[in-house]
Amino acid sequence: MIPKVLSDKFLTRVIIDLVLLIIVAIPIPIIYTGVFTPFKRGYFCDDETIRYPHKESTVSDTALYLGGLSFGIFSIILCEILPKFPRNSEVEGELHLCGRKVPSAALSIYSSTHVFLFGVCIVEVLTNFIKYTLGRLRPNFIDVCRSDFNCSSLDDPYMYITNYTCTNPETYSVNDSRLSFPSGHSSIAGYVALFSIMYIHKYFFCIYTRLLKRILQFILLLVATYTVVSRIEDNKHHWSDVIGGLTVGIIIAIAVFLMTPCNFRREKEVSRQEKIEKENEKFSINSVELYGSI
Repeated sequence: MIPKVLSDKFLTRVIIDLVLLIIVAIPIPIIYTGVFTPFKRGYFCDDETIRYPHKESTVSDTALYLGGLSFGIFSIILCEILPKFPRNSEVEGELHLCGRKVPSAALSIYSSTHVFLFGVCIVEVLTNFIKYTLGRLRPNFIDVCRSDFNCSSLDDPYMYITNYTCTNPETYSVNDSRLSFPSGHSSIAGYVALFSIMYIHKYFFCIYTRLLKRILQFILLLVATYTVVSRIEDNKHHWSDVIGGLTVGIIIAIAVFLMTPCNFRREKEVSRQEKIEKENEKFSINSVELYGSI
C-alpha cells in the first residue's frame, strides 16, 4: 500500500498544476475581448500585398482550437492506453486516491497532458504578444479597413500613409486586419503536429504493425499542412507570416516535449518496447533467410 502522504502530495501537485495552468491561460480570453488594440501601422498606396479581397477562413478559430487540442490529447491517450505488453500491477509509483487505485497509465496521461496544454497557452500568448506589438497588416487590410485616405490625390506615390481612418464600423475586424505576423493558425498547428509526432514516435508501440505509427504521424502532418496553406489561400497571411508562426510553434513544441515527464515506468517500458522490436526484426530476417534457402 502506498503511504497516504504520497497520495496527498500528488493531489496537492495536481491542484497547484491546475492553478498555475489557469494563471498562464488568463491572458488568452482577455486578448479576445478586444481590451488590447494592435499597433497602428501605416501603409503605401502602391502596396499590392495588402489589397487582396476579404475571404472567410477555411479553418475557423473554433475548428483550430478544438481540433488541435483533440489531436494532441488523443495522441497522448492513445500512446498510454494502447496495449503494448502485459503490465505489472505493482508498478513503482502506483497511487491510491479516495481509496481507489490510480492506474499508472492515468498518471502518465495527466503528466503529459498538462504539460501539453501549458505549451498551447505559451504558444497562444507569445504569438499574440508579437502580433499586437508589430501590427503587421494582413493581405486583405485595404478591403477590410476601407481607409478614408484618397490615394489618387497623392503627389508622391512613395509616401508612407499614417494619417488615415478606417471607415469600417466593425472594430474587431479592423483590429484583426492588423494582426498578420506571425500566423496564429500556423503556430498552433505547428506546435500540436510536432509535439504529437514526437510523442507518438517516442511512446507509441503496437506489436502487430509499425505502419500504424507512420500513418498517424502522416495524418498529423497532413492536417497541419492543410491548415497552414489555407491561411495563404484565404488572404489572411503573407507567406512570411506562416513561416514565422511555424517557427514559434516548432521551437515551443521541442522545448515542451523535452519538459514532458519521463518517469521510471515509462522509460522502462520504452526500453522493453525497443527490445521487442529488435527481436521482431531478428525474427523477420531469419524468416526471410529461411524462406530463401528453401
